[in-house]
Amino acid sequence: MQTVTIKVPERVVEVVEEMVRLGIARSRNHAYNVIIDMGLPKALELVKRKRRVEELTQSFLRDGLPYRDLPTVEDVEEARSR
Repeated sequence: MQTVTIKVPERVVEVVEEMVRLGIARSRNHAYNVIIDMGLPKALELVKRKRRVEELTQSFLRDGLPYRDLPTVEDVEEARSR
């Protein structure tokens, strides 16, 4: 490995920080390497998806699951056997 000092746009720094916060990357260094390997657009998509999962998880923990009275496995198997 070679250490390199570079200047990057602020939006890249924000994506890197978000990747670390969401657990996508173990460290900022790892996040920069992920971005280099996959490209910024794919890294942004990964952050967007992970952020949405986090939002849904917090919503479900706070408000409960939005579905009530879903069929059980037994209900589905019974319907199939008919």
